[in-house]
Amino acid sequence: MMESGLSILKWDSSFFGYKVAALRPANLSKAEAGNIIQQLKDSQVKLLYIFVAPEDHESNDTLFKYSAKLVDEKVTYIKTINKNIDLDKDICIRPYGLDKPNLKLKELTLQSGIYSRFKVDTNFKNNEFENLYTEWIEKSVRKEFADEVLVYSDKLGIKGFVTISVRSDTGTIGLIAVDESERGKSIGKKLMNAAMLYSLMKGACIAEVATQKANEGACRFYKSIGFEVKNIVNVYHLWIS
Repeated sequence: MMESGLSILKWDSSFFGYKVAALRPANLSKAEAGNIIQQLKDSQVKLLYIFVAPEDHESNDTLFKYSAKLVDEKVTYIKTINKNIDLDKDICIRPYGLDKPNLKLKELTLQSGIYSRFKVDTNFKNNEFENLYTEWIEKSVRKEFADEVLVYSDKLGIKGFVTISVRSDTGTIGLIAVDESERGKSIGKKLMNAAMLYSLMKGACIAEVATQKANEGACRFYKSIGFEVKNIVNVYHLWIS
């Protein structure tokens, strides 16, 4: 019987090949943490993701004492989509039409995850980051992880892309990347506008995107195009020995 707020993640466990769990504590004491860790050991869980509000000082202090690694300060940005958004589509942006990502799209996907907690955490030893992000883009182009994948391309090939999922009134950007050699040319802004236009046409009125606080360039970019911080969550990884 798992503690309240503690759950085994079936998809992650199956994908990585070892048991992974998640915890969203509030005011986590050292005694409670000890009980949870013992429970995870008994259940043969190898990795625990812990999601904590920055202002929850007791939980953050407890996790520090247990040597949990702060691998991400996840910042979620939000923006109301302007209904008067320019409806003229950029001729360089189109839906990705294949059911498998090409090599360039895979390369850009890995670029998008440079600050990912799955890359930052050096305890991953079996190419988990590369495998996870490759799976993400493969399932996105098959419309399993995303409703649409939009690419920015010219006669030389793909320069950037964005994935979008629309649920209820919100269009969520999952992955976005612009090739390192093409940055500074407003491609990212054009892709975000296209994603918001797609979301609006599907009935959404809000756009949402998450990134890492450590990714200062992305944070500046989202703020520059009118996004505001919705929330910040500290994400820890605790490896169970």
